[in-house]
Parts: sequence; structure tokens; C-alpha cells
Amino acid sequence: MQASLKVTPSLLVLDLGEVRRLVTQDGPRLARYVAVVRAARPGCVRGGRRAGHAHLMRAGLPPGETLLYTLPEDPLNFEQEGSTLRLPGLRVYLAGPPEFVETPLYAWVEP
Repeated sequence: MQASLKVTPSLLVLDLGEVRRLVTQDGPRLARYVAVVRAARPGCVRGGRRAGHAHLMRAGLPPGETLLYTLPEDPLNFEQEGSTLRLPGLRVYLAGPPEFVETPLYAWVEP
């Protein structure tokens, strides 16, 4: 899998290169993009015309293919350790399920 990371002043976007099956804290999802923005409440939004929809459209991301996480922390405060993207309160595991989940918000790519 060829994934790429794009960072702007207000948005972090992980492009998985194609629509993939993800397992999240809310159950399985299909998405190509995982986006993270700053918001007062942490959470996860998938598609629809909910909060964040306009932000995704302005960034050129199709809401139907984007899994959007909102975090009260700065989304630019991230680290990549191997195949894991670490943000405050969120982990994205690119190599499949981890041995244990470290945070309340997470997603892993199904192998």
C-alpha cells in the first residue's frame, strides 16, 4: 500500500491511495482519506453533510471517501513511528490491527 501524508496549516490528510476497509472505534468503514482537523469536541465523522463537510470540500476531498477525525489538539502535532501515525488521542495503524489500541480514537487498515 502506498500512502501519502499532506499537511496544511489547518488539516492533516492521509491518502491511502485507494478506498480501503478500515476498522475504527465505531466499527468498519470504507475510506480512501483519513483527515484530521481541530475542533472543540473529539470525534469521528464519516460522509454526509455534517460538521466538517464544507472544510473537506474546500480542501478538495470527497466527503463520501473521507473519514474525518476532529481533535481539540493541534492536528499538526503528530509523529509517525513506523507504520503508525500518532496524534493526541488518535492512532492510525497502517499495517493492520495493533497488539493493543492505545487511544480512544483509532483506525487500522485491514490487510
